[in-house]
Amino acid sequence: MKCPECKQPMLERAFEGRNGTRVTIDVCQECGGLWFDTHESLRLSPTGTLQLFRAVYGQRGSYHPRRSGTLSCPRGDEKLALVHDMAHGHRFQYSRCPQQHGHFITFFQFLREKGLARELNPKEQAELRKHVDTLLCSDCGEPVRLANMTTCARCRAPLSLLDPACVETTIRGAQQPGDSRRDVAPEVAARLLMANQGTKQFRPNASAHAQATAPVIILPSEQVSTKSETLDLIATGGELLVHALELLNLIF
Repeated sequence: MKCPECKQPMLERAFEGRNGTRVTIDVCQECGGLWFDTHESLRLSPTGTLQLFRAVYGQRGSYHPRRSGTLSCPRGDEKLALVHDMAHGHRFQYSRCPQQHGHFITFFQFLREKGLARELNPKEQAELRKHVDTLLCSDCGEPVRLANMTTCARCRAPLSLLDPACVETTIRGAQQPGDSRRDVAPEVAARLLMANQGTKQFRPNASAHAQATAPVIILPSEQVSTKSETLDLIATGGELLVHALELLNLIF
């Protein structure tokens, strides 16, 4: 079937579901959009969530939908209705078929639904402004000036990053007891990757306890002049997550 967003063909991909089941999801390789039939998203296991992340992100670092306006159900002619929802303490949105055929969600909104991406807090925004002038909206690709904006003017998506704490929880949920390949803690692997790639990190709090627990925002190499660059924080964090999963030999 065709993607409701960009009208390109969607591919059926099978991922691990809960209780040993398999969940087949339609994935757009052009814009990264996802079509879930009824309750398919809820049936994904933590491993299935990471598999889907790898399948979508691994093909093309970041996806920015074309924002074609009104979307239609790929299984009929019904107009999809925009729905605002909340999960894991994060607001997200998707477009639902009124005939209950399913719903369409962008890759970015899917990450928010699963709690893997969260909004930057004010302290993080202030610290980030010291290093970067402009971010790319992780949902539509629109430039966002950090000096006076905290949401995208085009699609209203908030400035967000992959939350290391939530990613770690998801990875731990995907780990299987007794598998020696998975003895390395995922946060250790991520830190090794950051060091090996020469990346720079900052934390919003200065205390030793806060530095031990605060989320890490990943910036490019110190050799790069970030003030002149435009960054997509989700894409930047995604690169490290993909490498960490490969280093752990986890699920792939």
